[in-house]
Amino acid sequence: MNIAEFKGEKTVSALAKRLLAEPGKDTAKTTQREMEAALLRLNPQLSKIGELNKGTPIVVPDNFALDPTESTPPAGSLGEELLRQAESALANLRATLKARSEEFTIQAEQVQTWLKSQQAKDLVKETPDLKETFSAAASAARAAPKEQASALEAETAALDKVTSEVKTFRITNLRANATSLGGG
Repeated sequence: MNIAEFKGEKTVSALAKRLLAEPGKDTAKTTQREMEAALLRLNPQLSKIGELNKGTPIVVPDNFALDPTESTPPAGSLGEELLRQAESALANLRATLKARSEEFTIQAEQVQTWLKSQQAKDLVKETPDLKETFSAAASAARAAPKEQASALEAETAALDKVTSEVKTFRITNLRANATSLGGG
């Protein structure tokens, strides 16, 4: 269901005409009478349309080709969509963190491999001062994957907690919306 604002139309026919979009190639043509009947069924107050104040919210069925500038989803639907997007963003963040951790581990292994290579050994022979630096780099490269795994574990646990809270909030929000719309 969508919500539209009553703008002072004198008849249900005029209201339906304003709310309906011009049918496109991919949308079914909705007759004016079908829309009028649906509006009256969902909004009994429209039987006394002349008594309505401008700005009165009107429930609009969403199974019609609606003019997108004339009606919007109710706030509950918007909140639900935002919470779904948050859950999706958290899942994407989890996947990104895991991928970056794997990349970091691969890079650390590449550093260790290079430090053991003949090229690195030759460079140390040419510049003995690099021996200490290369040794420290090798130690850091060995420790980095463990540190990265530990950090990923902590980040994943934090994301699990946030994801759980968002899911709980979304379910609570759905129940509250259903109750306020008379569905529960």
